[in-house]
This record gives sequence, structure tokens and C-alpha cells, in this order.
Amino acid sequence: MASASLSQNIETDVQPTINAAMQLLIEKSADLVLNCEAILFTSGAGMGVSSGLGTFRGVAAGVWPPLLKHPTLDFTDMSNPQWFRKSQGNSDQHNTANFGYAFWAYRYAAYTSAAPHLGYEIAKQWSELNHVKSSFSFTSNIDGHWIKSGWNESAIMECHGSVHYMQCIDSCRNSIWDTKNVLQLKVDPKTDCVIDTLPVCPYCNALARPNVLMFNDGEFLSERLDKQISNYRQFTSYIAATKPVLLIIELGAGTAVPTVRIQSETTFTDPRWTADFIRINPFEEHSRISSYSKKGSKRQAIEIPLDALTALILIDEAMKKKLKQS
Repeated sequence: MASASLSQNIETDVQPTINAAMQLLIEKSADLVLNCEAILFTSGAGMGVSSGLGTFRGVAAGVWPPLLKHPTLDFTDMSNPQWFRKSQGNSDQHNTANFGYAFWAYRYAAYTSAAPHLGYEIAKQWSELNHVKSSFSFTSNIDGHWIKSGWNESAIMECHGSVHYMQCIDSCRNSIWDTKNVLQLKVDPKTDCVIDTLPVCPYCNALARPNVLMFNDGEFLSERLDKQISNYRQFTSYIAATKPVLLIIELGAGTAVPTVRIQSETTFTDPRWTADFIRINPFEEHSRISSYSKKGSKRQAIEIPLDALTALILIDEAMKKKLKQS
């Protein structure tokens, strides 16, 4: 077993009931963490559920209350740059830019008011184990919680951008800037429209929008993401060159927008390195790893149908027990 050093400061009251089969998966996962030499965490919206955030779809879906009034609109309709091109105004017809900005004000408030749950701390601790030579976080989440939990931005790729940055809707300059709470906007409860002055670009005074890759979005500025992609390529190049035993841990990645799941499985089967794979998802059918990927690798592929926080806590506890016994 590789050398390790785990902090004893992480305390939890989580005591889930698990059967023998699940316990075996937890034990195997603990062994993989203790014997890997590099870790790639991949995560989707399910990672944030235990922080009080909703997922894109499913039983934990975070519903913006006005959508309950309008069944013809859904999350996909609202997460669309078309809203920033509409006329401004406070209208109960929900057809103005102010209605679109109310959606982003709601999301910004949710992401900034929530604190990263204990699972983020556990992941950070694993990335700093003595035997882990390199680690990286690939996430589709726009909440900024990996950075908020202490990860260096050079070790994170937010493939869909971040609500903590803004850009000009006219892309007058290829640059982005810190949101600085400009999305803290007052909303008329009768019309569900923003009644504050809408955010504007500091360079040309056109409207400003979140630097988030939305649906049907040909206007997303990728300056920051491009730097993160470069960092991720440096990580994978290091793995390819030095060939440490890589462990991929996927946390709460759904199937509706499968960007993270595809990245996980592609990395798992990449012939340039040796990798094991743990997929964690509370829905059993979503915790499954494709037979194609399993056949494409001779290493371990573990499927854990639990929420991210619970799984991370259980694996961490199993690791501590193993270290005490060694």
C-alpha cells in the first residue's frame, strides 16, 4: 500500500445503511485512492446537491419558481443568450431581458450563498496525499465551488464557464471581468422581472451577461476557459509522459448533458496511460459505466449508486481504517 497521510479533523454524522455489496465497493474504492499516483476528479451538478443546489434535471432539479407558472418554459429555454437581446422592461408577459436576468440573479444568489459541502474538503485532502503526484478537477458546474473550497485555479477546468465572471453581449473586447455582485438584482415578485438597472459592459455600455456557456450560445467568450483547457492538457501530458497510476473519480455527472461522463470514459480508456475509474451517482442506472469503456480498459471500473457526499465520506472512513490497520 502506498504511503499516505490523512487528516483526522474531518468529522461527520452521516451513518448511511449499506449492504455487504456496497461495502465491498467502498473498500475497493478506498484501496484505489490509497494506491493511485494521480487523481482526476470529474463532476456534474449532482456534486452540488448536498450544498443545497439543484441539478439540471431529475428529482433534485433546481426549479426557478417562475417556471412553475409557465410550463411552456424550462431550464433550457432560460439558459439561453437570446434573453440578453430582448427589449428591456418590467412586463408580466415574460418576454423581456429583465425576465431573463431574473433567472440569472436567482442562480447567482443560490451559488454564492451556498457553501461547498464536506465532500469538497475530502477531495482536496485526497489530492494532497503523500503518494498523489498530481491532481485535477474537470467540472461542468458553474458555481465556483471547487475554487471556493481551496483548489488552485490552475488545477481546475470549468468547461461551461462560471457565474463569477461577466462578458459583454456584443463581445466588444475579448475579455471578461469579475461579477462583483452585479447579479444581485431586485426582482418584482408580481412580474418576476428585474427592476434594478441591468448589468452593463464597462467598455461599451452594452448589456453584460454571465460568462457561462449556455444553450445555443455562439457568443460565449472562451478566454478564461482556454487557459483552463491549456492547464488540463498540461495535466494529461504529464500523465502520458510519466505514466503514474491514474484514478478517475466521477461525482454526480448526469446524462442530460453528458459532457463530464464522456470526458471520464474517454480518459479511462485512453491508451496513453493506466487508469482506474470510480463513477458515483445516486441513480443506479446513471452510475453504470458503459460496456464499451469497460472492454476498452483492463483496469478497475467501480459503479457506486450513492450521492457524492455520502460516497466520499464512506470511502474516506474506509481509508482511515485501512491506514490504522497497516
